[in-house]
Amino acid sequence: MPLFNYRLIEAHFVADFGTHDLPGGTEAQIEAIKLARSLRETRPELVGRGYSIVVLDDKGVTFCSIPLDAML
Repeated sequence: MPLFNYRLIEAHFVADFGTHDLPGGTEAQIEAIKLARSLRETRPELVGRGYSIVVLDDKGVTFCSIPLDAML
C-alpha cells in the first residue's frame, strides 16, 4: 500500500500529522478531509487564516491540498 504524509501548512510548514499506510489516493484524500474538519472543530482559531492540510505521497510529491476554510 502507498504511504501518505499529512502536514498542516500556512505560508510555511506548521505541523506534521504523520505518515499513513492507505490503499490509495481516494482514501488519502478522505482522511485529509476528516483531519481538516477535525481541526476546524478543535482549533477554531485556525479558520480564516489560510491553513491547509497537504498530503504528500511516498515520493514527497504533493498529492492533494485541503483548505481548512473550505470544510463545512
